[in-house]
Amino acid sequence: MSTSDRVELAVIGRQRPAVLEALGAEFTLHQVASVDDVAGSLGPAAGRVRGALSFPMVGFSAAMMDALPKLEIVTLYGVGLERTDLAAARERGVVVTTTPVLYEDVADTAVVLAMDVSRRITSGDRWLRAGHWAAGGQAASGRRFSGKRAGILGMGRIGRALAKRLEAFDMQIGYYDPRPAPDVGYRLYGSGAELARESDFLFLCAAGGPGTRHVVDAETLAALGPDGVFVNVARGWLVDERALVDAVTNGTIAGAGLDVFDDEPNVPQALIEMENVVLQPHMGSATHVTRTEMGRLVLENVAAWSEGKPLVTQVV
Repeated sequence: MSTSDRVELAVIGRQRPAVLEALGAEFTLHQVASVDDVAGSLGPAAGRVRGALSFPMVGFSAAMMDALPKLEIVTLYGVGLERTDLAAARERGVVVTTTPVLYEDVADTAVVLAMDVSRRITSGDRWLRAGHWAAGGQAASGRRFSGKRAGILGMGRIGRALAKRLEAFDMQIGYYDPRPAPDVGYRLYGSGAELARESDFLFLCAAGGPGTRHVVDAETLAALGPDGVFVNVARGWLVDERALVDAVTNGTIAGAGLDVFDDEPNVPQALIEMENVVLQPHMGSATHVTRTEMGRLVLENVAAWSEGKPLVTQVV
């Protein structure tokens, strides 16, 4: 196939090099410099592009679809759909795929963050490296993790995977979800604040649906209380970040483990400076195995689409 005959794809953000290399052997790729001006970024190619790669945190809006009149497929490297206009995709006949293989790693990350905050692992690491132990200092004690009460906000696939792990720590598990899960045996609470009030650890695993913000607010954090630990492996905008800063600063809660933030990659300086807060740069699914599997699904979905075969992980 000559270069001029190759199907053209738009690339949003920094995709994995191995994925781009594999796609580049079969397709013509165009990097989008600005998601706010897709047509301007692509120039004449905007009228020829038939497929696009993106990330859930960027997604694919109706305006972006409008800029690509021949668009047939959007493949997302991740699972979140809150920033992709699924109604617009259906209306235009654009298929959307995701890479649903990250749930186990994200659940692992939630456990690690909670244990780190409560047992002061990275805090102790910094203290030791600073020479305080060698100088005769006494490290601060942490909080017990096993046998405590765990509240899970969002009983989807990540929430369920997390609950299984917490059972191994003899935790009493409750949850809140606007769509109850009748097939699980955990206690369902009537609100996030009610769940927080009965929890020692509060885990946010909810999907960040369109227009959903501040599922965890000042009231919820106050209900969690001064001995409670908050962990977020969902989306930053689901938390009132200003209220969270106040809560960890003023001792409203004992601490927090955070993998996501409201304005990534910008993290409030107050959170960075707090010893009772453990931070990760949105790395919940970042293991070699999972990221490789995610890339594989992107390639398989694009290949199936280009060959007219059923897609592997189609959501629309």
